[in-house]
Order: sequence, then C-alpha cells, then structure tokens
Amino acid sequence: MADSLEERSLEVLDIPDDLDDDFLVLYFENKRRSGGGRVVSLERRGNQALVVFEDAETAVSVSSKSHSLHNTTLTLRRKPPKDPGKLLLRGLNPDTPMDYVELFVENITRLDLETEFTLYPSPNKDLVLIHLKKRPSKDFQTLSDDVSKKSLHGAKVSLEQVVATDSILVSNLSTQTEDVLELYFGSIRSGGADVVAVSMLSDGRAKVSFKDVKTVDRVLQKSHNLEDRDLVVEPYFDFLHAVVGQASAASQDGQSTLMDGMNLTEPVSSQSPTVSHPMDSTSLGQANAQTNIIPVIPNLTPATAAEPLIQKECVSFVSVPDAAKHNLLRLSKLTEDLTKAHPQFDVSLAKDGVQIKGPDQIEVERLKNKVLEFLTGVVQDHQTYDKLKADFLGREDVKKRLDSSLKDFPSIYSVSDCTVTVTSSSRNTARQTHDLLKSRISEFTVPVANEYKSAIFSEEWSDFLTSLDFCSTTVSEDAGRINVVTLAGMEKDNKGKIVEFLSTPHQKETVLSMQPGMLKFLQLHHQDLLADMGEVILFPLESGDGLSIQGDANVCQSAAELLSAIIGSVFTRSIVVKHPGISRFLLDDEGTSILAEMTAKFEVYIDMTKVHWEPLEDKDILELAWKMTPCQNFQKSSSANSIQEFTAGVPNGATDAHASARIEEAKKILAVIGSDFNPAPSSSGSTNTDTQDIYSDPSEEIIEVNSDSDDQPQPLQTLDLPSFSAPTNVCNLDEDASLLLAIQLSMEINQRKDNDDIQKALELSKRDSVPREENKQLEMAFEMSMEEAIRLSNTAEIFVYANYNHDLVRVDIALGKKVGLRQCEEKIENKILRKLSSFQKRCIDLIKRKHAVEINIQGTTAILSGFKEYVSVAVPDLKDVLRRTEHMMSDAGIAKSVQWVWYEQGSSKGTPYSPEATVFIENAWKLKQKKIDILFNNQPYSIDLEKMEEHSLASGKSVPIKRKMMSTEDLYTDGADEDYSLLSSMPEVSTVDVNSDEFQDVVKEFYDTLQDNHNKIRIIKVEKLMNKLLHDQYRLKKASIEQSTSEPQFERTLYHGTSETSVKEICIHGFNRSFCGKNATVYGQGVYFAVNASLSVSDTYSPPNADGHKFIFVAKVLTGEFTVGKHEMKAAPLKENSAVPFRYHSVTDQINSPTLFVIFNDTQAYPKYLITCKKIYG
Repeated sequence: MADSLEERSLEVLDIPDDLDDDFLVLYFENKRRSGGGRVVSLERRGNQALVVFEDAETAVSVSSKSHSLHNTTLTLRRKPPKDPGKLLLRGLNPDTPMDYVELFVENITRLDLETEFTLYPSPNKDLVLIHLKKRPSKDFQTLSDDVSKKSLHGAKVSLEQVVATDSILVSNLSTQTEDVLELYFGSIRSGGADVVAVSMLSDGRAKVSFKDVKTVDRVLQKSHNLEDRDLVVEPYFDFLHAVVGQASAASQDGQSTLMDGMNLTEPVSSQSPTVSHPMDSTSLGQANAQTNIIPVIPNLTPATAAEPLIQKECVSFVSVPDAAKHNLLRLSKLTEDLTKAHPQFDVSLAKDGVQIKGPDQIEVERLKNKVLEFLTGVVQDHQTYDKLKADFLGREDVKKRLDSSLKDFPSIYSVSDCTVTVTSSSRNTARQTHDLLKSRISEFTVPVANEYKSAIFSEEWSDFLTSLDFCSTTVSEDAGRINVVTLAGMEKDNKGKIVEFLSTPHQKETVLSMQPGMLKFLQLHHQDLLADMGEVILFPLESGDGLSIQGDANVCQSAAELLSAIIGSVFTRSIVVKHPGISRFLLDDEGTSILAEMTAKFEVYIDMTKVHWEPLEDKDILELAWKMTPCQNFQKSSSANSIQEFTAGVPNGATDAHASARIEEAKKILAVIGSDFNPAPSSSGSTNTDTQDIYSDPSEEIIEVNSDSDDQPQPLQTLDLPSFSAPTNVCNLDEDASLLLAIQLSMEINQRKDNDDIQKALELSKRDSVPREENKQLEMAFEMSMEEAIRLSNTAEIFVYANYNHDLVRVDIALGKKVGLRQCEEKIENKILRKLSSFQKRCIDLIKRKHAVEINIQGTTAILSGFKEYVSVAVPDLKDVLRRTEHMMSDAGIAKSVQWVWYEQGSSKGTPYSPEATVFIENAWKLKQKKIDILFNNQPYSIDLEKMEEHSLASGKSVPIKRKMMSTEDLYTDGADEDYSLLSSMPEVSTVDVNSDEFQDVVKEFYDTLQDNHNKIRIIKVEKLMNKLLHDQYRLKKASIEQSTSEPQFERTLYHGTSETSVKEICIHGFNRSFCGKNATVYGQGVYFAVNASLSVSDTYSPPNADGHKFIFVAKVLTGEFTVGKHEMKAAPLKENSAVPFRYHSVTDQINSPTLFVIFNDTQAYPKYLITCKKIYG
C-alpha cells in the first residue's frame, strides 16, 4: 500500500536565509548526513519549507535525527494534518449578522453554541472558522453537502476542512514580554509544550507558535490567567487574522505554519471532485482584506451612471484529479452534449477538471450538478488476469487498438501488475467491458522440438518477436512449449510465422574483438580448444584484433560466450624494463631466444608491439654526425660597424617573396626622392687564405694573428643629395646594395626635407637584415628526435598474457635477472670531455644511438653502461671520436679564438661572419669538408673550403673568404685550472675567495695534516657547499648525540678522499654508504674519514682524473663515543655493561690516537668544503 502524502512530508523550520534550495535538497538526499533519501519536492517559503520524500520510512529516518546547517539548528516536524475539530465556512455575505451564522451552523451540525462549538469570523466577515468542541453526528461529506444545498442571507456558502495550525493568538495582554509568554506557554500549567516562537503584535496581542500542532488543542481547552489578567486565547490562522503593524514580523513569518497560505483547504479524498465557487464581489472583498488592499471606486459621472449595467459572467470549476475519470469524461462527450443543450453556456474539459461558464449562476450550478452526478456514478471494476495476458493488455499498441472498440460503452482500462481495472459509467458497463476484453484476446501454444530449442535462446529470437504484430510470448521452463497471446483473428498468421522461424536454420557471423596479444595467446596456448570447435568456422580478422565466428547462430553464440569467458580469465600485465639498450637486446637473437624460452616455460605470450629499435646506418661517426647536422639559417654579418646598429633587435625576415617586395618598395621610395647615389668602388684588398693544418704538430704550426691595416674601415663616399645631374640607378640595386643605400641615406638624413620617406626606406631595409631565428628550433627538433630514439632503446614496455597471475610475476622476475646479469660498465678518461663542443656532443649521442648504450659524462670521465656486447663495441668508437676531435675547441672557444671573414668585391675590408656561422664553418673546416651548403638571411649559399670562396646561389655572385686567428690561448692550453669546476652546474656551491680568511683557515688546516706530502700537493681551488637539507639533518643528529654522549670532543673536522665520479653524489646525497666506503672495509662497512689529510690525498682514496685533479672533502663528523672497529661490522657495536642497549656512535682503528673514523649513519657527517688539488712532480 502506497504511503500517504502526510506520512511522506516534513516541515523544516529555522532555515538560514543564505541557504540555497538546491543545497537543501542535496542535504536531505544524502543518507549519510541527514538519513534521508530521494526528495520528491521541496516547497520553500521564507525560512521554512515543506519537504516531500519518496516514502514514509525516509521521512521517519530524517525526523529522528538532529540537523545543523551553516551553524544553525534546523527544526523538523510532521506536516500538520487536517484538523477534524475545525471547519471553515466560506463565501458569506459580509453584511450577514453573526446571529444568522450561529443559527445556520446549529441547524447544520445539530450542536449548541458556546458549549459545543465556537465561531471565529474573519476581519472581512466573509469567512467563519467553526471550532467544534464536540464531534457532530454527521461526517464532513454529509455536512458539506447540506451546506451546499442551502443559502445564507442570499449567498451560496461552502464548507471546507482546514489544516491544523501550530499557533494561537493571545489577547488582553498587559506588559508581558516574549520571554514571559514563552515560559508560560511552554509550561505544564498552560497545557503547552515546546514553544518555537513568540511574536508581539499590535493592540496588546501576541502570536505563539508551538513545535507540535497537537499542543494548540490542549491550550485552547484551558482558561489562562497571567499576572491577574484573564487571557483570551484563540487559534491563529493567516486567513482569519490579517494583522498590520506587527512588532516582530520576521519572527512570525519564519515560524508560522507552512501550510497557512499555501494550502488553506484540502479535498476530501483524491477520488472526490473539489468545487470552487464563482468569484464574485464577496470573494473579491475577501482578497482585498487579506492583502490590505483598499479598492479604488471611481467617481461616477452622469454619463457613466446612465450606462446600462453589464451582466456578470458566472464561472464554476469542478476539479477532476483522477486521470481515469478525466479520460472517461473525454470519451463520454458529456461536456459537448451539455454545451449543445445550453448554447449560452460553455462546458469545457480543462487539464485537471471541468470549467463551466455562463450568464446565470443558478443554471451554472445545475450544469455543475450534472457533471458531479456523472462523476459520482463512475465505477471501477478490478479483475485479475494471468501475467502473460495482463502484460499483453498493458502494451501501448494493444491499448490503442482496443480503446477504439471501447468508445461506444464508454469505458477505459488500465493494467497494474496482473490486475486489469475498468473504469466505466456504471457497474453493468464495466462488466461488459471485461467481457469484451476477454473476447478480443486469444491464447495458443506452439510445441518446440528438441532440435529447435536452441533457436529460442538466440539473439535472432528477440528480434523476431519484435517483428510480430500484437503478439506476446513466454517459453516454458523446459523450453518445450511456447505460450502465445495475440488478438482474436491473428492466431493463424502469428503461429505460422513462429513455426517457420523455428524450422529455418540461421547462419550467423559473430565478431569477437580482442587485443592482438590476446589472439596470439589463444592461438598459442588454447589451440586444442580452438581445434575442437568444429561446428563453427574461426577466422582471425585481417586487422589482427579479433576472431570471426561463422556458423549456426546458436552454436556461434555458445562459442563466443565460451571464448569470452576464457578471455575474461586471462591475466595480463604491462612490464616496463628500463636498461640501456633493452629494446635492442629483446629484439636481437639472444633476447628473442630468452623470451621464447620464458613463453614455453611459463605458458605465457609476450607482446612486443611497443618495443621499438631501428639500427643506425653503419657509417663513420664523424661523417654521420656532420651529415645529420641540420641545415641552419644564420645571420651573415656581425661586424661592429654601422650595419650592426641598424640590424640589432630587428625582427626576423619573412619569406623571400616578402623580402623582395619590401626592397622593391624601398627602391620606389628612393626613386621618388630623385637622388643619384653612385658610391665609388673601394680598392681591392688581399684575399690570401690561411691554409694551416690543425692536425700537424702544434709546435710546428705557425699561427698568424692578423692585425693588417687593410682591415680599417673605409669611409663611405660623400653624397651631394641636391644634385640631379646623373640618372637614378636605384632600380638595379640588389639586396646588399639596397641595405648600403639605406645606410648612406641615414648618414645624410639631416640634409633632406623628406625625412619621413627616408625613414620608411630604412625600416624596410632593416626588416630583412636579420634572418629567421630558426636555428634553436632546428637544434631542438634534432635533439628531441635523438632523445626519443635513445629513450625508446633504453625502455621496453611488454605486455604479458598468462592463465595464472603468478606466471606474470615469474616472467617479471626472470626477465629482470637475465637482463641484470648481462649489464656492465666501462670508464674512459680524457681531459677534453669536460669541454665538449656541440658537434662532439652530437657524436656522443650518435654512439649512444648506434650501439644502444648509456654514456654519462662526469668531469673528465665518460661512463659507458649497458649490455656487455654493446658496451664492448661502443668503447672503441668513443675513443676514436675523442682522438680525432681532440684539437676541436668548444663553441665558446671557437668564437673567442677564430674568426671567418668575407670580402666584398674590390674591398680589402673583411666582414666577420656571425659567431654561430663561424662555429659551423670552423667545424666543417676541421673535419676537412671540401664544400658545405649554408643559409644566410634565408638565402642559400655554398662555401668552397678548398678555394676559400663563398657563392650565392640566388645572385650567382662569389666572394673570397678567409680564416683568422684572434687568440692562440685556447689552442694549446686548457685555460687556468681555476676556471674549471666539477660542481659548476650546482646552485648550492660557491668558490671560496683566495684572499679571504676562510680560504686561509681551510688551507692551513689542510697543509698542517699533509705531513710528508706538504710540498707535493698544490691546491687549485676550495669550494663551499651549502646543502640545506643535509645541514638540517646533520644539526638534528648533532643535537641527539650531544645529549646522549659524555665524550667532550664529539664533533671533529675530518677528511674524505673520493673519485671524480662520486663528488656530485656526495654533494647532493651526503656520505651515503651505497657509494662510499668502497676502498676500505677493514674496520667496518661504513664511511671512512681520515684525521690527517695525508691519508686522503693518496691515490688509493682520491684517484686523480685525466687532468690529474684530486678531490678531498673537508667534513664535519659526529664521532661521539667510539670503539675499535672490525671488518664484519655493518653498524656500530653495542656498549658493554650497559643496562640499556645503546650503541657507540662510531668506530676507529685505535682508541688512544685514532687516525681514522668510520660512521654507519649517513646524517653523522656533513660535507662542508671540497678541495680540488693536484700532485706536484719534480
């Protein structure tokens, strides 16, 4: 049985003003927070709302909890029910004396005034509330019918039920405050209970609201005296008490019953129509009184007074909320018949009822009574059908077909579960309708043979059933019989279609999609199962991502379900292996053999779709690096003359077409000016080239540091701008001449009146003076493609398919072991590794790419790691590249030491190429390239390094070029040792100034402990480390040891020698035992520190790099309490004779005069300084 509206409704009071309705709905639908569920509706008014839930159980759950939102506690209560003790008499004439009303109520209810009922009139006297102190002998429906049949003082009145109120109106107050009234009416003395709010009104009255509506009746049944005054108490209703000038309006509005003003009255039942009376002057006066609106009466002039009185239209409405009755009214054509019989009246069927309009009120009431008589006579007859027939009758297509047959009765039917309800105008008609329904449906059965049973469970069966007209079926449990219900007369047709479908074989193709790896797994490890499926044909899809299953529909379906179940049971895992060259290894013969072995051993399939490796063409590394150097676009000139002033900071040029257009525009502007510019050609200069061989012995090489006087800038020809004797020759200028012309114009700009035109020409020429800055983008694209290729070779992602999860784990472990056993590491030391040019770096990247190895450069050491087979062939290649490029300088060194220049025809002044172009040409020259192609300012050029000529492919002009040496310093020296720092890329490292006291203190302590090596070590530099994380960890450890030790000297300054490759690790991670203590484990397997620097500078502990540099850390070490160490110790030993198991802080070689200390905690030492030094020989 469905829950009533009252049971599912709750009132919510004290809602904060800023609380949104949507938020309130979400809160009450959140079961965890409010205990609620689905909200059907929420009606908000002010700070209260009416919430309707889907079921009564949810409403009970919500009301049992306390609720607080936005720091405000919400008050929840049941929706007030209809008050059986109070009735509302509506539609009274305001001039009707109350004596008439009292007599009228006594006659209707058969009760006595005062003792058995009390009347409360509204301010406008058009409404009267009847407070019944005794239940009348008649029910409400009978009383309502009696009232509607009578008139009172010429007015038709109606009787309505009202919703119980939660408030009372208290009069005859003296000076009581809200607190006094709240305490009184909240006490047992008054019969009251929880008071929600007290609102003081005008004229010494107050409105008191309670939490429970039942409290109002208890209070009204008692007399009340407060402070020697008899209080007058009556129920409060909004429609009875139109109060103006309230003292606490906000409080009153917030706490009044939500139903007041929303639903003053309710229908007797959902099945009974509610009649609303016509809107006349009485009801209009009521509305005005309730809203405090005074109607404005216009002044009547003689003209208007003489006009005839317009007859008022009477309107009445009969509410028909029941959809079945509403539809029955539509089918019966009652409204049309009444309208035809009474042409002056309009009886129309509205959305939720019947509306009656006409000029005569009495006739309107008669028509309304006819509608009510029809609705009163409507009956509903319920009969139970079996489920198949009920479902069939409930289908929309069937209902449409049968409704046309029921129009003559008239009747309608509805289906709920297995119950068919017929709604008709009489009981007899309803029964006839049931008989008609039964006669219009027919039921039969179709036996199913065993060989056809599979067709019933196929997908085609469902599609076939939808194609049948007016037919519903069910299949028996054993699938041996099909029960069919259809319309009478269609049995033969539908039965024939069903028999034909069952007897016809259905071929079908089913596509089972899956990953390509899954298909391979099935073919490899489930081939017996696939071979046994002889009733169907299996074809792998051409795309490799599924199977095509062809055959009988039922068999195909069964095969697809079986294979889907197998696929669902297969375990998969993505295993990512990261090792240098792993992709190449797995695709090589050895790796393929290992994977095949694991495939057979663990019954898995390993999908290598995402493993990529393409071998690099087998060419000389240097030639390949030069071949892969992208053709870049360079700015041609970078001389410090006036040209640079006009080209610095100018945006890049556009395409050649745009450039030509701009130059042509500049030429036209200059032609308009009318000047003749013919600069005299400069004298020819020397074009000798420098042909020195950098691969010869440096001692025999003669270096020319060119400082010829020919390179002095030649003055430009002075122009006589006002002269027009010679014809203008601007149109024949090429790009360079146009640029020069604009420069000359700028030098003489103060001699011309057309400054604006000249300036425009300058701007046009300047736009094309700088090429596109695409070099960085080309370099970045090359590096990204190279990095991506290297990344793919070092990372392999494989997908493994297995029948059991533990097989996936076994494959992961086995592959990791086999790969790990084949890894190795080789080191190559060479001093040129610390200053590599971009070309040399490209060569190293190509070695990594070609051999699938990892090369890590640390200072002067290159560490090659990867598979043994690949590392062994990569080492000779790297050594060969370093040998053949040992005389190459870094890019910065080339820009500092070498200059390539070009000479204009007839000029001895050389114009230097830009630094980027110089580096490019110098590298090509050192690689003995005969001819190179290059782009200058987006224009193609070729440079012949044998003839030392530059040739423009666009203009066909050739100019001589020359190589000059600016400085000889970088050719034979590596620069000062102090310029090189292994930690230059680390931001937390600073070089200690040689002249500072800090430098002197560190060096003095270092030399004081060198003993015999005092004159054999030269300090190159001292760098200070500022690793905040390591320092904070050290300070915490220091505070801990300081509290737990009795040793006065628990902190010492000690020395730790290490190799070049370990320096950065120590600076970043501290003295970690994973890469420290490799050279000594005599006194324990920890980190060793020497008391004297003489021990740390030995080659055993600080091996020199390729430059002969040694690296010694000056560290702060927390030695604490120590004892003699032993080789097998992995931690400091426990203290002897100690009740608490405390350990020593460190160990040493001897207690009395230790020469070294060993710590086992990484935070016990902090690297403060790094001393870079070098042995002095001789």
